[in-house]
Amino acid sequence: MENTYKLKLVSGMTKARYEDTFLQFPALHSATALRGDTFMFAALASAAATHGGLNVTVTVEGALAPYITTYVVDHVPVRLTNYRDKGDDDYLSYKPGLFPDVLRPANRTYLMDMTHQLYFIARLPQDIAPDTYTVDVVLFSTDLQAEVARETLTLEVLDAVLPTQDIKNTMWFHYDSLADYYNVEVFSERHWEIVESFMKTYVQMGMNTILTPIFTPPLDTVIGGERPTVQLVDVTRENGKYTFSFEKLERFCALCHKLGITDLEIAHFFTQWGAAHAPKIMATDNGTYRRIFGWESEATGEDYIGLLRALIPALKQKLDELGFQDHYFFHISDEPSSKNLESYAAAKNAIIDLIDDHPVRDALSKFDFYQQGVVKEPIVCTDHADTFVKANVPDLWVYYCCSQSQGVSNRFYTMPGYRARVLGAQMYRTGSTGFLQWGYNFYYSRTSQYLINPYLMNDGDFAYPAGDSFAVYPNNDGTPLLSLHGVLFSQALLDLRAMKAAEAVVGRDAVIEAVEAQGRIDYMHYPRTESYLLTLRDTVNRMAAGKK
Repeated sequence: MENTYKLKLVSGMTKARYEDTFLQFPALHSATALRGDTFMFAALASAAATHGGLNVTVTVEGALAPYITTYVVDHVPVRLTNYRDKGDDDYLSYKPGLFPDVLRPANRTYLMDMTHQLYFIARLPQDIAPDTYTVDVVLFSTDLQAEVARETLTLEVLDAVLPTQDIKNTMWFHYDSLADYYNVEVFSERHWEIVESFMKTYVQMGMNTILTPIFTPPLDTVIGGERPTVQLVDVTRENGKYTFSFEKLERFCALCHKLGITDLEIAHFFTQWGAAHAPKIMATDNGTYRRIFGWESEATGEDYIGLLRALIPALKQKLDELGFQDHYFFHISDEPSSKNLESYAAAKNAIIDLIDDHPVRDALSKFDFYQQGVVKEPIVCTDHADTFVKANVPDLWVYYCCSQSQGVSNRFYTMPGYRARVLGAQMYRTGSTGFLQWGYNFYYSRTSQYLINPYLMNDGDFAYPAGDSFAVYPNNDGTPLLSLHGVLFSQALLDLRAMKAAEAVVGRDAVIEAVEAQGRIDYMHYPRTESYLLTLRDTVNRMAAGKK
């Protein structure tokens, strides 16, 4: 009977499918962490069950147990694994199927004769005593009323503190998506509660900058259509003159301060992919509440530019009053292409004198936009970023989305875990100062035409490779559930912070030597093994603690 149950501890980068074998994954016996760190690891479990699953509880024992949350990893169906014309050979599979992703906090599960995955997140306090700790993971069979498996991990907590994250990181927060999914009114008390819950997890995952919808963001919207109104600034127009009310924005900023969001990303002033139109703007217009701008409005039309020239000075004054002075940036239009150069430049030039005392960042791939000075603070897609790195572009932000699927890091379900986590090493080596990703909680189809069930349709209805459009799942109670692909991204940020801790002790050159111990590191080149990242993290941890 003792051979009925199996248990194996493995790294937090593991993605184990039901049909995988234990032998495919190296065992994890020991690791290091810093004070204030978040350490993640996983376990594989199975049981020889012939008639349904066998019921077990999962217990963590040891002095670190109070800091550890246990998760059962649920599998979800994946249809679109990647864009077929942009793949490479570094995927777990190109075939549709079930993949592990949903992290459900639980210490009870059913096991069968297949490979199940458990996940553990240890959130260590800054004041924890440096020491070597043992963590025992125990399976207890409720059918047998007996312990049936036990494995031990040794975690050495070193005497150095993980520093505060110094890069800016934003993942677009979709406020309308939450209102639609939970069927609540936008900015009702229940909506604010849900937003706060999702925002709290957002910060815990490593985001410190957030999309701020002064107007409904003109993003991923079908041409001629509109998304639900999520407008933080109330607009009144009387006989052509504008006044503004900021009560919702004040509440929003107070929530950001409460949860630890340090910077605001002001939503785009013009429509996506070309800056040709005004965003949807609602106003009380001579006593009637209605939409006053939208797809029918030219971006540089006199009326719309008049609104912006009235709003922007008032908005900046209010943001400064609310404690975000020098901690917000502006967007013009998302992902302009070369054919949009003229319209983008015209839109920007219409208001640049009002906003050029703050960064004006936009996502792009074309170096000529930067060379010509059209975008001075670019956010560059990772598969084009090395050109900008070689040109020593200062304050360089990067991003990835659905198209970055060949050769570069990304967070798709079907990519190995190390491919998401290596981003931290890449950002450190290249000196990148910010990261943007478009989907924290986008529960819509392509161009937001209808709501989807993210547990069954994680590709926006064949629009994006699974893993691109959201990083958390909506739980029934209005709280988010973590995802495996989301916490792998968080590990990249933790690695980056550990590298900064090491740099403060041994200098940047020594850390770069460790980062490139197995070869060149940039956005297109990196070792494709999890052992590289495990060794690197242990090395920089020890550097930070003054140990060899």
